[in-house]
Amino acid sequence: MTAPKFFVVAHVISRKGALPFWEKRLDALCGVSATESLGDSYYWGQDLNGDPDSIWGLEGYTHAAGFFLGHVSTDIFKREMKLVDDDLLLKSVQGLGSPDYDLYHYDQYGGYLKKPDDKDKDSVTSHVAVHHFWAKDPADQTKILDALNKFSESTKSVEGVQSALVLKAIVVPELATLWIRTKTQDDYKSFEPKLAALASELKPLISKTEVYQSRSFIGHLDLK
Repeated sequence: MTAPKFFVVAHVISRKGALPFWEKRLDALCGVSATESLGDSYYWGQDLNGDPDSIWGLEGYTHAAGFFLGHVSTDIFKREMKLVDDDLLLKSVQGLGSPDYDLYHYDQYGGYLKKPDDKDKDSVTSHVAVHHFWAKDPADQTKILDALNKFSESTKSVEGVQSALVLKAIVVPELATLWIRTKTQDDYKSFEPKLAALASELKPLISKTEVYQSRSFIGHLDLK
């Protein structure tokens, strides 16, 4: 039995004026990610929730070791993280242990990152929305994930939707996440009523929902 792919949804909270520096750092990091034996996805964008210097990312690996051992052990990662610290890009505390690196770890539960017939499936300028669903009872996480999986399947015929990845949080047993990518922000706005209906359907099971949006500018998805 093969293990599910491992994913990280990352929010990096940055100081004012940090975005141009992050764009340079991520250029090298994306390049090395694509060469890693366990690396699968590395997709980053600018925060659209009111903090334009902060960034959101999705990192995917065929095994968790790709994140915890492989990626962070590369010379390029070490070099670029030193430059991040030297340029004081984080908002409050520098260093890999900083609370400004807000990370959630997941197994892939279902969904997809690309549609085979999408001519723009490898776009690096897509609109991304992260939908977090927090269960009232951790025992209901699977029910929520199953509902998200069913929803993900229904999006395969929706024009403009490029990704609908269903993620099962590993450390936080009440969390399930839907990672949505659309060609444009307008496509996402057109799709929002379906997402609102999904949230309404899940309301009896969830204590809260959080939604975060970003404008992508670099990356790759589903290489393996």
